[in-house]
This record gives sequence, structure tokens and C-alpha cells, in this order.
Amino acid sequence: MRAGCVRVRAAVTNEASDAAKKGPVKTRCPRCQAMLPPAVRKCVKCGAAVTDEEPLAEVTLARPAAPYASGDKVADRYLVLEAYGTGALGTTYRARDEGGQSVAVKVIPHGLLPTSPERDAFVAALAQLKGRAMQRVALPLDAGVDAGGVVFVVSRWVWGASLRRVLRAYRAAERRLEPDQSLGVLQGVASALRELHTVSSHGALYPESIQITSDLVVLTDAAIASAIPSTRFVAHMEHHSEVLPYLAPEVRVGKRGNAGADLFGLGALAADLLFGDPMACSIAGVKLPNTPPELEEALRARCRRTPPGALARCRRRSIA
Repeated sequence: MRAGCVRVRAAVTNEASDAAKKGPVKTRCPRCQAMLPPAVRKCVKCGAAVTDEEPLAEVTLARPAAPYASGDKVADRYLVLEAYGTGALGTTYRARDEGGQSVAVKVIPHGLLPTSPERDAFVAALAQLKGRAMQRVALPLDAGVDAGGVVFVVSRWVWGASLRRVLRAYRAAERRLEPDQSLGVLQGVASALRELHTVSSHGALYPESIQITSDLVVLTDAAIASAIPSTRFVAHMEHHSEVLPYLAPEVRVGKRGNAGADLFGLGALAADLLFGDPMACSIAGVKLPNTPPELEEALRARCRRTPPGALARCRRRSIA
């Protein structure tokens, strides 16, 4: 399946830069990233406390919230070419490294890693994956903290379109992927997970982290979610309703994602592609149309909201 990339181009002029210096200064909520008036102590959107423990990123009415624009350099090593898009885990840019190769630079929202120790731990966790290469997974090539506490992750650039964009385009045309196309995507994701799970879990498998190229399905943002403090990750994801159905129950209650949580995401993805609803297989009583019993049981096992082991443990505690 061939899909073209859709890109958002960013242009920053000298006039805008001058206006930014004079414009009224606002701060960001550390949890939901909403822009707040100066000196505010509580976010009006999510209720999170805003403290002075660590300076927050400043944004103005004249300057976009994204920290980089075309022509900027990230950590003096990566030349930003354009902004690709913003998702639950941050803003992604297409950039060029010092060797002239195209790379993806993802900037992590400040609210996910607001303190220096958390940022250092995040960078150290991703550093363990440097030097590894996988055909179906875009693993981190570099990670660091730029000026102003901006956390970035670099991976190879994947030419294609995210599965979310593909699905939105089909649904806008009141169409759905053909069954063989859906199964091809699922097979590609399963193969990529099998490869990735030899070194790490993905941590946040949903359509935005799946790239469709002309001949491959490639996972992006690998291991990023797993390196973020779990409580901050869950609180942040609660503001992204499109992503929540793909998160395993144990992740939703604050546990760190693992290979099992990735398989839950794969089951939700299968339900989305085959039936148009990622929660179709996790809700008891929902009829799955034209589905062989073996396939339905397999899908429901992947998307079960409460694992059988957890139910058994609850029964044992109640008896005791």
C-alpha cells in the first residue's frame, strides 16, 4: 500500500521573532501543556498545580509553542527542515544530521519530563538502544536535552504516512481498508513487535506510531513511552482520547508498559481496522460481524480489559 506523506511546513520571519520578544509572556501547564497567564498557580484547564520549583517553558502570543522552526539547529547537530506533525508524545520534525541524512527529531512535551533527574533518566534509558538497527522499527539513534530543558529523541526518517492519517483519509471518503490490506498491516505490526521485543517493549502502540511506506510497516517512537515516568505518562494520555483505547488496563492504572501491553494495543488495532472501533473486542456483548469464532476469541483475548490472572487473584482474595 503506497501512501504519500503529508507535511506541515513552518516558516519563522525576523518580524515574528521581534514581535515575540515584545509580546505578552505566558507559561505552560506542566501536565496538559495549556498556555496560562503569567504568575498563575493552578491550571484552569486540568487543575494541575503550577509551582516555581523549576522554570517552565515560556511561549508568547507571537511565537508558536513548538520550540523549533525551519533553519534552527537542535543541540547544534540537527538542522530542522520542517515540522511534520504533533501527537500525544510530542512534535516531530524532519531534520538533517551532520552527515546529510534525513532524520526524525521528536521533542517530548515538557510536562512529561519536568525535572532534571527525570530528563537525565529518560536519556539514559534510550541510550541503551543506540547502535541497534531494525528494518521494521525506527529505534532511537540519539537522545538529549537541548537549551531550555528541551528533551529530544532522534531516529531515522521513515518516508510514508502514519496509519492514523491513512485511516482518516479513508473514512473521510466513507471507505474502509480492504480485509487483505488490514491483515497486511496487522502482520507487519506483529512482525515489527516480534523484532522489537528482543530488546524492549514499545510502550505506546497506536495508529500514530505506525508508519505505512511503499513496501513496509514501520514502528516509530519505539521505547519512548516506556522511558517516561508511568504516572506522568498516564495523566498526559488522559487528554488524548484517540489514544486511550489502545492502552492496556495495567498501563491506564499507572504500571509501566511491557510486551503484553503492546499485544493489547495490537488487538485494539485489529478491532479498529476490521470493525472500525478499537474497543469492539473489549466490550462484552458486542457482536463482531462476519467473524469466525476462532478469530473472535483470539481478538477478545488480546483486548480483554481485565486479564484472567487478575480475575483469579481477586477471587482468591475474596475467598480468603
